[in-house]
Amino acid sequence: MCISDPSKLEVAVILLGSRLYRRFVYKPFVERIGLRGNERVLDFGAGWGDVAFYAAPKLTRGGTMTLLDISSTWQQVAKKRLKRFSNLSFVNADIFAAGIPEGSYDVIVVHFMLHDIPRQERGGIVQELARKLKPGGYLYLSEPTVKSHGMPIDEIQELMRAAGLSMESTRPFKRFFEGKFTRP
Repeated sequence: MCISDPSKLEVAVILLGSRLYRRFVYKPFVERIGLRGNERVLDFGAGWGDVAFYAAPKLTRGGTMTLLDISSTWQQVAKKRLKRFSNLSFVNADIFAAGIPEGSYDVIVVHFMLHDIPRQERGGIVQELARKLKPGGYLYLSEPTVKSHGMPIDEIQELMRAAGLSMESTRPFKRFFEGKFTRP
């Protein structure tokens, strides 16, 4: 997978923008995930850590979250921003090289990440993510669906189905799709 690290200017612009809409986008998204507090959670493509910013305080009953990202720049930004949370760990690798055993996580979160992966690589990555889920665990996903920067809902659903995940619930919004997919 070939996604380059952002420049310092890109980091600054994204963090500024994130600050303006974090409460309106990430906080409600994390609420909809339905965390109970004791889960092991993987944030796939964690970026600068906005999902973890709202999820970490919810993991109050022994829950933990791993922030996985291939960008060393974003990993450093996330570590700095989230240093007050002791229930987070950081892995700077792709999903195949991360050394994560199968069946490790109760919940995997994918927020606006899958559409940035080259189409020919998406199926293998979703299958690998499904293998990282415990039986009964779920993948909670949100992806843009606009033609200019997104992916069709049908493709998302087919990728999940091909990975052996069952659609439990969906929330189609005007410009993006959200869904909960469980591993039997």
